[in-house]
Amino acid sequence: MPKLDFSAINKSSAKSYHAQKNMIKNIGKGRTVLCPTCQQVLTLCVSANNTTGVSCVQGCTSISLEVEA
Repeated sequence: MPKLDFSAINKSSAKSYHAQKNMIKNIGKGRTVLCPTCQQVLTLCVSANNTTGVSCVQGCTSISLEVEA
């Protein structure tokens, strides 16, 4: 059975994770960050009913966040 090589998938996944992490960090610092798809401003929405996340007005970027109380 041939050995599967997931290195390309792992690199792509890590790159995406770090890009999202930096995006969220910049939004948390109050910087203006634009959606890579529609170029609208991304906003951070924090609420008590588990709908915390980052999104744009059109909804093409939507990142859900887990927040510990």
